Order: sequence, then structure tokens, then C-alpha cells
Amino acid sequence: MGHPDSSPPPSPAPTVRDLRIDAAKGIAILLVVIGHARGVPGTLVLLAYSFCVPLFFFLSGWLGRRGRDRPPGQALAAMSRTLLVPYACFFLLAYAYWLLTRHVGEKAARWGDLPWWDPFTGFLTGIGPDLYVQPALWFLPALFTTAMAWLLLARRLRPGMIALLCLPLALLWIAVFPPTRLRLPFGLDVLPVALFFYACGAFASTTLPLPRTIGRGLAGAALLAAPWLWLAWSNGRVDVNQLRFGASGLAFILAALCGTGVVLMASPLAARSAALCWIGRNSLLILCTHFLVFFVLSGVASLAGLFAHDARPGLAWALSISAIAVAACVPMRAVLVRHAPWALGLRTPARPPATAVA
Repeated sequence: MGHPDSSPPPSPAPTVRDLRIDAAKGIAILLVVIGHARGVPGTLVLLAYSFCVPLFFFLSGWLGRRGRDRPPGQALAAMSRTLLVPYACFFLLAYAYWLLTRHVGEKAARWGDLPWWDPFTGFLTGIGPDLYVQPALWFLPALFTTAMAWLLLARRLRPGMIALLCLPLALLWIAVFPPTRLRLPFGLDVLPVALFFYACGAFASTTLPLPRTIGRGLAGAALLAAPWLWLAWSNGRVDVNQLRFGASGLAFILAALCGTGVVLMASPLAARSAALCWIGRNSLLILCTHFLVFFVLSGVASLAGLFAHDARPGLAWALSISAIAVAACVPMRAVLVRHAPWALGLRTPARPPATAVA
């Protein structure tokens, strides 16, 4: 028998999942999906893009602060498993579809003459415009680079200090770098901006608690909605992937923070929707597959002649294909969790030991 004091320590209590964060992620990914759909009015895209990508970096920092004490090697392995493995898997899936359909319909004019290996340039660099087989995948290497940079800085600096230092750097970067028309691999060209929002999320997670009641949350959202709308509208079109930040870097950052605040304040109400929370928990899968669903549906519609002559898809089409893209993730997740959990960044469950048969 062992010493009475040698019993193993009790297991730590499991972390309680905050449904408000799930709901906020659900809102963010829905805005991304709808914003990518053909037929969405430009006004809706302008407002959604003013904050939806910064919101994702913010929420990633909110959740990522827990791992700042992990050894760098362990953090690198975890980030590779949860971000880079899905990046590779869903790129290959999109590449296979592109390879099979690039000579069909309007795709032949755009991609028919490209060599079969051309998409791998985008895969190796992670540069958004080069990832034409699956444009949304740019976010995964960008988040990987941002999270690793934050983990290295967080070993020496507090999140608030990182955010404070990154703010002038981000403003300077927005003013100086996009006019050069250069692109850097694996999200390095958006790192100063992404790192600011990531650090803001990490800082806010310990200092700015989310509202616990729907009434307080909606009151806070109402206060932030007016400045967000004014800033977003006056600043103009934003597209972080394309290094477009509107007329003013400061207006972009303020609009993104206000828009993020609106979503977080509304999160107690949004968390009452089980469907929205599910969407938030599966935002990675939705991010990595919605363009592929769009490509398939657009190809079918084109072959069926739905948009012949001068007809263009409208809002009804955009909302319909967005709903289909999200709904398609229900069976896709069931299949992947059972047969390829690593494609979603999940650990493969250990198999029970074989039982000897007498």
C-alpha cells in the first residue's frame, strides 16, 4: 500500500463553457458567410466587414489567454493541430473540387489555362488573394501567426501592455504598408492589426466582464450602436484580407471595437439560441466549407440557367445559399468527428485496449 499522502491530486474542475462567447462567435461567422455570398447589398457588406474579422481575432484572444503559460513547443504543437491541420485538410478538399471543375462553365475563362500546381502557391504562402480555391482559409495561418506572436510576448508583458504597444504600430502599419502592394506569407502582413485585437480580447477577458442580464446587455449594445454605425459608414469599405482599412486607420479600429462591443453586449440575448451557439462552436468548420458549398451551388445554378443573360443573384439567393452552407455543416461535422476528427483540429480518441478472448 502507498503512503496515505501519496494519493493523486484531484483533477481540476472542467472549464464551464460560456454560451455568450459561443453566441458571439456564431454572429461573427454568420456575418462572414453572408458577406461572402453573391447578391448581398453593398451596405450590408460594408457594415459587417467593419468589424467581423477583428471580432474573430478579439474572441480568439479572449479564449487564448488561458494558454499563455504553456511552453512554446507545446503551444506550437497545439496551434498546429487546431489551425494548420484543418488548413491543409480543407485546402486539399477545395483543391480537388477546383481540379475537377476548372474547365466547366465560367471557371474555364478564369482558371482553365492555369497549371494544376498553381493553387499550391497560395497554400504555401497563406496569402489571401492567392487562395482562390478556398479564399476564407487565409484566416487560419493568420490566426496561427498572431496567436504564436502573442504567446511569445505574453511571457514577458501583460495583455493590456501588448495592446497598448500594438495600437500605434497598427495605425502606422495601416498607413504605410498597404500602399506598397506587398504581401507577406502566413498573415505577417496583417499581424500588427490582428495582434492588437487579439491582445484586446485577452485583456478584456479578465477586466471587462460580459453582461449577465439581457436588459443590461441590450442597453450597452444600444449605446455602442450609434458610434459604430457612424464610424463604419463614414470610413467606407473594409476588407482585412485585401489590406483595405477604409479612409482612416483610426476610424477602422474604433469602428471595429464598437462593433465588437455591440455583439458582446448582445451576447446574453443571443446565447438563448441553441442554434446560434452551435454555429459558434462549429465556426471553424463553417469557415472552411462555406465557400465550397457556394461554389457547388453557383455551379449548379449556372448550368441550370438560373442567372442567364443579365440576371444577377439578389439578397434572397445570398441568404438561401448561406443557410444551406451552414446547414450542410451538420452532417459534415457528424462524418468528420466519426472518421476524421483531426480535420477539425480534434484529438483522435484513444481506442480501448483489446480484450483477450478465452
